[in-house]
Amino acid sequence: MTTGACQWLLDGRVQGVGFRPFVYRLAQRYRLTGYVQNLSGQVLIFAQGDALALAAFEAALLVESPPLARPHLLSSAAAQPQRLDVFSIIASSQDAAARIHVPPDYFACDDCLRELRDPHDRRYRYPFINCTQCGPRYTLITRLPYDRPNTTLAGFTLCTACRAEYENPLDRRFHAEPVACPRCGPSLQYHAADDALIEDNATALSTAVAALRSGRILAVKGIGGYHLMCDADNTTAVMRLRARKPRPHKPLAVMFPWCGDDGLDAVRESLRPDAMQAQLLCDPMRPIVLIPRRSDAALTPAIAPGLNEVGAF
Repeated sequence: MTTGACQWLLDGRVQGVGFRPFVYRLAQRYRLTGYVQNLSGQVLIFAQGDALALAAFEAALLVESPPLARPHLLSSAAAQPQRLDVFSIIASSQDAAARIHVPPDYFACDDCLRELRDPHDRRYRYPFINCTQCGPRYTLITRLPYDRPNTTLAGFTLCTACRAEYENPLDRRFHAEPVACPRCGPSLQYHAADDALIEDNATALSTAVAALRSGRILAVKGIGGYHLMCDADNTTAVMRLRARKPRPHKPLAVMFPWCGDDGLDAVRESLRPDAMQAQLLCDPMRPIVLIPRRSDAALTPAIAPGLNEVGAF
């Protein structure tokens, strides 16, 4: 068996997308020893083992990378073997010159949605659910490299169950930096106009929904700022929001609930999305998409005065 050692340097979208855990599992498959390390916006990989395995490993780095990753191979070179018995994820380097590629936020993946809807799961209806393939990135990173101490989750100490997931190479939350649960992570709070505070996740959410249904305006504070929300079918609420903003004419975006087999039944009740628009609405980045309005839409015309398109997400 011919053995050797190689070193690779990659950039692109390789931080905040589960790339290091992917590299770790790939190395296990090919029985390689070495390490993977975050630099400031790049990833360094050193591996040694069978020469054919190293070649297959290099090809798989790009062909089999995680769905949200966009790796770009900067260099690949032979290296001197080292005395290493395992493959590991080592501490990130703070010394490399920054080559910043901050990943965007992503909508919840199918696996997280299944947990979110499962009454027997410990993250049932937990609003801050995430894994290496979904969840906030850009809006919680305070600096690179992308490690938990460099995020706004740094102050939340992982519970035993979350720690076990974070440290298990076979778990999809292996090194998922925003990992949390109701026991150890952030929770919803509802601040009423009279300064009353509701801190329970379920009660805060139901109270907020009731406020929206009654025509009130809700300021939803996320990790990236505030979203001002009201009922898009309620002309009085929309006009009150425009007056208070103030935003007398500029179109407002509408968030639709996920309904039906492809999730877009509620959208189609008000709008006429084509195939490309439907695909964009379901993209992991969940962009706002301009879509023609149906003539019989229940949406108040105050959403986009004088326009036949609505920004939907």
